[in-house]
Amino acid sequence: MSDWTAEELKALHDLAGQGLSALQISKRLPTGRSRNAVIGKLMRGKGKYGQLTGQPKNQAIGRATPKTETPPKRKYRPVRRVTGIAPPIAPASPVELLFTSPDCKHFSKPAEVKVVANLPATLPITFLEAVMTDRCLHYAGAPYDPDGPDMPVCGAPRAHDVLETRYCRRHLIAKRQVAA
Repeated sequence: MSDWTAEELKALHDLAGQGLSALQISKRLPTGRSRNAVIGKLMRGKGKYGQLTGQPKNQAIGRATPKTETPPKRKYRPVRRVTGIAPPIAPASPVELLFTSPDCKHFSKPAEVKVVANLPATLPITFLEAVMTDRCLHYAGAPYDPDGPDMPVCGAPRAHDVLETRYCRRHLIAKRQVAA
């Protein structure tokens, strides 16, 4: 049913001139054309059969009810980093020599143990710098910060014993534990 009759075209011209919507026109046509057919005919006719004048006139009486305001979305604060120095590691107890042959002189005397404070984690570096220097690419910024070449990443040396990893040993283990 693709051919429009002269009767349909006249009805289309009259109904479009009344300012009706395409759906209202399609319902009032005698042969029951679809809304898309009405729109197509009016657009391809370029004003010959009338024009859709936008929104149909509202027949409602009175005012519309005001929309309720939705509360603003919650904004999250960035995660605060805790910085501090960990307590020093206790010295190791002397190792008992299990192998005391006269030929072995490597374990004749235990080495002195020096107390050293825990070293802080590596300072974050930029993503681009980490890529260029083959460092850990684990994201070290706040969860909603923008990404890009200047985003902070871990920057520790990569775990080289694992094939093609982009993470240091610490983040690689944490990633595997979460996935398991």
